[in-house]
Amino acid sequence: MRWLLTDFKRGLTERSFLGALVLGCLGMLGGFIIYLMTHETYTATEAFEASHSLIIPFIAPLLAALPYSNMTMLEEDCGYKKLLMLRNKSREYTIKRWWVNNVISGITLLVPSLLLMLACRSFSSFESVQVILGVVGLNFVFGVVYGSLAYSLTFVNQKRYIPLITPQVLYLLFIYAFPYLNLEKYFPPLAFSPWILPSLVEVQAILLQLTIVFGASCLVIAGGCFYRKGVAKWLQ
Repeated sequence: MRWLLTDFKRGLTERSFLGALVLGCLGMLGGFIIYLMTHETYTATEAFEASHSLIIPFIAPLLAALPYSNMTMLEEDCGYKKLLMLRNKSREYTIKRWWVNNVISGITLLVPSLLLMLACRSFSSFESVQVILGVVGLNFVFGVVYGSLAYSLTFVNQKRYIPLITPQVLYLLFIYAFPYLNLEKYFPPLAFSPWILPSLVEVQAILLQLTIVFGASCLVIAGGCFYRKGVAKWLQ
């Protein structure tokens, strides 16, 4: 438990986490400023919906992947992982790091949404604060899911940039492909900001989309662990 808390605190002080957090906040702020400049009247709900759905939904997987997903690869390159493995079994180390990475990725998307919510609320009240809070919570889940996907890619490649960019690349490919496949209800940004295409939003579709991505990441991690264990036994 002590290692888990220490690793979590370490993740919150990493420059990559702080950088992703700043980018997320700037994206939300940019959307908010654009809303103020293009609307003569103001309502908190409309301001949040418009600002929230403008920039960040299209780069959210990148922000989720940046903070901590490839930290294990960095530790392995510098030899620090061997020191950690002396105190933790391989499976325990993998599970603990997975939890830490996922929570930090979720926080990376949660904080900008919360700050945007407070900024919008400072001028007027929300019509339905429960809906706003529900989407803010959805943003945390989105970060967890795509952070887990990024972390899983560290088990199947040796390039440190792959976990950072692959979730975003796949995300953009699905953004362009799904409308042509008549799968608009699975349009990936809707799982972050349902207000982009409100007429197409289905809760079941959002949950199914996130569940598939999360399940795929878990399978990749499990497969990578078994493969590495098999290679280690073969080399002995």
